[in-house]
Amino acid sequence: MKQKWIGTQIVLNHIINNSLHRNDHLKKRLATAKESLDLDALIVWPDLNKKNLDLVREICRDFKIKTYLWYPVLADVLAFKIKREQAVETFDRLHGCGKNGCWDKLGEGEEDFLFLCPNDEQNIRQIFNQYQNKIIESDFDGVFLDRIRFPSPANGFELLFSCFCQFCRKKFYTQYGEDLENYRYQAKAVFEKLKTIDISYLRTYQSFSDIFIQDNLEKFYDFRKQNIYQAVKIFADKAKQMGKLVGVDLFAPSLAPLVSQDYQLLAKTCDWIKPMIYCHTSSPAGFPLELYCFIKAILNINPALDESRLTREISRIIGVELPTRINDLLKNGISEKIICSEMQKIKEFDLPEKASIYVGIEAIQIPGLCNITEKILKKYLKSVIEADIKGIILSWDLLKIPDENLKIVGDFLSKQP
Repeated sequence: MKQKWIGTQIVLNHIINNSLHRNDHLKKRLATAKESLDLDALIVWPDLNKKNLDLVREICRDFKIKTYLWYPVLADVLAFKIKREQAVETFDRLHGCGKNGCWDKLGEGEEDFLFLCPNDEQNIRQIFNQYQNKIIESDFDGVFLDRIRFPSPANGFELLFSCFCQFCRKKFYTQYGEDLENYRYQAKAVFEKLKTIDISYLRTYQSFSDIFIQDNLEKFYDFRKQNIYQAVKIFADKAKQMGKLVGVDLFAPSLAPLVSQDYQLLAKTCDWIKPMIYCHTSSPAGFPLELYCFIKAILNINPALDESRLTREISRIIGVELPTRINDLLKNGISEKIICSEMQKIKEFDLPEKASIYVGIEAIQIPGLCNITEKILKKYLKSVIEADIKGIILSWDLLKIPDENLKIVGDFLSKQP
């Protein structure tokens, strides 16, 4: 008997809009997912017209599958192209991407991963209006808010020290009565300090936050967390007013401070949280790429550091053994056992009971990006059972998840006592 809530995500914009009605591939995929998993929810990327959104909803209703509108808020927004000059600003006035550790494939795919500042009220309002209209148009059961963060190490290490744009400066002064420019100089000083630290200094760090939240920067990073929370609240509250359920896409707890996602704050806005505990994905939000970019950046900034010793210290911080060479992170990923330690961190947050946790794990097979085999998937599922998680979201595109992976998940869960 199935014990877990199960959802998955889907991107349909590659199917020509006027052919979706004639193409029964979607119906077959959902039939397979329902039969294999007893699928509870489908999270749908919004780049479809009303006719096709209606079709998706109708098919899911027939299969008794709830539907969620998957909406990016601060990056890669539907019908809103973020220009580099609109993206968040670092202490050294870079926009969008940094110079150290930046993912070499950033912007080469369909998504740019340029992040809009959450304090850019005029553009946020434009995005909000489009979002509101899309909720009405789709009439799905809920919304799933994505890209609700500041840039990650994949955008370059400097982006961890953002944002200092005109909107942030104005809001910071209004809120604290202080000039944000003073924090720009403090952020630069912390960055410069990294050029001279040694391994013994790194051993004093207990989390990623300790590495960059230094020298009276606490207020600046609290400001960042509050800005993300306030932006998410606007979008979530509107969905709730319209009778919709709300899910949010968050980095794994170890990585969340890097992008200023505060689980305790964001749990107030939603019905459920999907922690992205991706152990084998070489793309943003996945542990392999984010750790690779983070470590690579520090080595670029401070070439005197030894790669293997630095990697050991990062292993200590996240609580799971990493390969000694960072290139192996992208080749082999990290241990799926990290699910248990990340879930323990979530339990320690003491979140309200109403905010369910549905862990996001990969089930896809995309050459060069992520290849989830039976062996990997079973290790994931064993960790899910051990951590006693309420549900899972098979990420991140049903069309790229092989039938055999769906069957593995269904068979594994059905055999649990």
